[in-house]
Amino acid sequence: MTRRFGSIQYLRGLAAALVVASHAFLYPLIDEPMLYGRWGWLGVILFFVISGFIMVVVTGEEAFEGWLFLRRRAVRVIPMYWAATLFTAGLSLLAPQLFKSMTFDWSQLWRSLLFIPFYNETSGGIHPIYKLGWTLNYEVYFYLCFALLCFLRSIPRVVILTIWFSGLALSGLVGRPEGDLAIFYTGYMPLAFCAGMVLGVMANRKTTSAPPVALWGAGLVALGGLVLGMLWPSTVVEDWAAFLCALAFASCTVFLAIELNERIRPIRLLEQIGDASYSTYLSHIYVIGALSAVAYASFGYSGMYLPIAVLGIGCATLAGWLLHIGIERPLMKWLAPLAAKTSSPAALERV
Repeated sequence: MTRRFGSIQYLRGLAAALVVASHAFLYPLIDEPMLYGRWGWLGVILFFVISGFIMVVVTGEEAFEGWLFLRRRAVRVIPMYWAATLFTAGLSLLAPQLFKSMTFDWSQLWRSLLFIPFYNETSGGIHPIYKLGWTLNYEVYFYLCFALLCFLRSIPRVVILTIWFSGLALSGLVGRPEGDLAIFYTGYMPLAFCAGMVLGVMANRKTTSAPPVALWGAGLVALGGLVLGMLWPSTVVEDWAAFLCALAFASCTVFLAIELNERIRPIRLLEQIGDASYSTYLSHIYVIGALSAVAYASFGYSGMYLPIAVLGIGCATLAGWLLHIGIERPLMKWLAPLAAKTSSPAALERV
């Protein structure tokens, strides 16, 4: 990265914490309370805004080498996700009783590994074998689109991608797309990448600090977006209006993190949580599931729901950090030569 954005690492940790908290509180419940579901949804939206921002900042204002960019993204994303997918597939084959709803399917496995969206009958949605991987299907789609325009400078690249993603989202909203791929790629979640890319362009061209009125305004919009996004009445978590509110929160929060970056003192613990956010995201569902199963079997539900959920959040965060330092970081160090100009695992962690 041209500039060091420690504040963005903190937000990565926050995004992961929102997803973890959502699943920790939802795990033992049959019905899905809207608020708990939207915590995780907000975390994903924040992740996507951060991703759009980082991709623009690390590639700079000029054209870039698309193949090198994709190799770097592959080294960062694929190994850990493939490990999680193969682990899940193996468990579903050898111990299907551990899953609420899961069946092994070879065609689903290869499509999951290749980031090809498909309707999963066991989950009731367009999800890979490892359900959390739906977000990575969007990430990889974004990376490919971004790399295809590598020959352009950043502003025209961002404009074209924003028009592309917005057009698809609009067609999905007003039309009736058919087929798994059409439904998935006409979703509105990629608009979060667009917001992040715009913030990245602003950061690349930033020469002065925003005035206090802009900071206060962004703070108020973020607060309003958070409240409305969480409480917006709807029969589904993934509501259009709620998404726009959550996107306003995520975008303004990232904007504030950029503007206040130099004023925020480094906090090593929060940086480490941010560095480990990918490992935490990929592993937390198993940590929460195992802990909750043992705890509820031992103590029951009465009076234990909140303590077990909170304990699950802490254990999942710790497990993610241990996985990061024990497996993810050494793996990135080993694979770093594949990323050519990237010389250290620390650099890969933040891109």
